[in-house]
Amino acid sequence: MKIIRIVAYWLFVVCVPVLLFTSTVRLGVNSMHTYEYAFDKYNVSDVTNIDRAQLSEIARRLVDYFNSKTETLQIEELELFQERELVHLKDVRELFQFDYRIQMLSLAYIVVYALLFLLWRKGHWQDLAKGIRWGCALTLIFIAMLSIASVFSFDQVFIRFHYLVFGDPSHSPWILDPSKDYLIRLFPPPFWQDIAMFGGIVIAAETLLLGGVAWGVPFTYQRRTC
Repeated sequence: MKIIRIVAYWLFVVCVPVLLFTSTVRLGVNSMHTYEYAFDKYNVSDVTNIDRAQLSEIARRLVDYFNSKTETLQIEELELFQERELVHLKDVRELFQFDYRIQMLSLAYIVVYALLFLLWRKGHWQDLAKGIRWGCALTLIFIAMLSIASVFSFDQVFIRFHYLVFGDPSHSPWILDPSKDYLIRLFPPPFWQDIAMFGGIVIAAETLLLGGVAWGVPFTYQRRTC
């Protein structure tokens, strides 16, 4: 029974960074600002000869597609994507759908575990707060490791990520040609480095806020009971 409690506790700890990462990914995928940032910073309208209003429509169509609200990405007046791009986007949608499922599972586990913990171990809520602090510490360590790796070679991290998630390019065509494929012109490689940096900052801010609350509440409680 003790082993089960220990495993359940550390699973709770691990779910904290998982929830923070998956929630941030979901926020980015569904934010129009993410797509518009790429279009504006990298002059996508000039590169693709697609006007800004049509680019916004493409972004809305992508959001709907990634959320399985539509099965087609093509816009009648713009036959943008070739078959290999559509295959890759389908793989990306499956990845985002997987992210959503993991987010909901981790959230459900955290909520259920916290309720059961508070019910079974009344008066030990500080231990629950400690678990959250451990989870926040793991999150910051993971962000630091990714940041260090990215500083030395973001391109290599990006490529290894694609191999890990999508497999060999011969099976999932994620290597695109800027001279032929619109997808890489809509979202050029530097955009992904920007997004990784912004995402890391957002997750770090969320982690520090959550960790601060998990530390501050027990600290304040102890001060008042002394």
